[in-house]
Amino acid sequence: MFREILGQDKAIEILKRAIELDKIANSYLFFGPEGVGKFTTALYFGMALNCHATLDKRPCGACASCKKFLTFSHPDFLFIFPFPKDPNKPDISIDREIKSEKILEEYKAYIDNKIETPWKEFFFPKNVGIRIASIRMLEHRIQLSPNEGNYKICIIENAEEMTTQAANAFLKTLEEPPEDTIIILTTSKPSSLLPTIVSRCQKINFFPVPRELIEKKLEENKSLENIEAKMYARIANGNMEKGLRLVEEGRIESREQTVEFLRILITRNDLQFLEFVNHYRTSKTQSKLAEIITHLIIWISDISYFQNYPTEIINLDKTDMLETLYQSNTNVDEYASDLINFLEEMLLKLEGHVNPQLILIVIYNKLSKTFFT
Repeated sequence: MFREILGQDKAIEILKRAIELDKIANSYLFFGPEGVGKFTTALYFGMALNCHATLDKRPCGACASCKKFLTFSHPDFLFIFPFPKDPNKPDISIDREIKSEKILEEYKAYIDNKIETPWKEFFFPKNVGIRIASIRMLEHRIQLSPNEGNYKICIIENAEEMTTQAANAFLKTLEEPPEDTIIILTTSKPSSLLPTIVSRCQKINFFPVPRELIEKKLEENKSLENIEAKMYARIANGNMEKGLRLVEEGRIESREQTVEFLRILITRNDLQFLEFVNHYRTSKTQSKLAEIITHLIIWISDISYFQNYPTEIINLDKTDMLETLYQSNTNVDEYASDLINFLEEMLLKLEGHVNPQLILIVIYNKLSKTFFT
């Protein structure tokens, strides 16, 4: 099943080698960008260590142990993740001790989403964290003997969300974990973890998934036209989960909004632009604007390919607009790279919660100056 994880050959090879040589570390830190397979790899690694199949076929995904891991029902598997406080018992983070029915429903909904559609985003209505009660539960569980498997497997997802108290308690757990326990932390923000936690783990680096692999996956699984697969793969920017989400959610709307924005730019209709900007007044529109900016980066790339590399163009159905923009300023070699850097900077500012309308105005003025002055 490891072959299902795309673009992480080095990480998979390290883990498979550890299994073959029976040199398993007690604690691992899987770190890298979001949506690139860290959690799935951790789950499959735990499956492989307890799989009933022959060594070369682990994890098989078919034996009783693997099936239980895939449904999160294996008695030797513990999954810890950030979720809201229970208002009725705020220091408890264990599903069997959650007293609030609403929080328990959210807890189970997150687990169900992880099992059935792991690429989908799940949003809790309140702030989340990994609290000390979860670490106390971990401490208790790892002192028990395995029920069915060779190892007890604990995955701590988004480990950077540990509270200070939880992180300090967890550090003690890492000092002398039982030999039959494997703890795997996943994070996209390793710098947010205590350095002492990081130093006690074997670090496995995960990388952005190559665009061609995302494109191929989308074409195979979602029956997309090649142009759509290329577009979504570019927008995903190395995040396989995001690519799958974009297809499933039909995020063509963001592309249509980008085309509308460019039409306004080309016609230099400032009044229409003000109406357009009005749709991005609040922070709730941040993700939509981020998609538009990502589309604009693709459009700038397409303009740079327009004259000499037409086969690399993504927006093939909009060549009339591409030609208009290209002819407006044919010095593409002088501005393309700077514009892409500028748009990427705007994405960072957006992530830093700069006003979306202000960012959109700055982009409009920058593009207007580049192409029409």
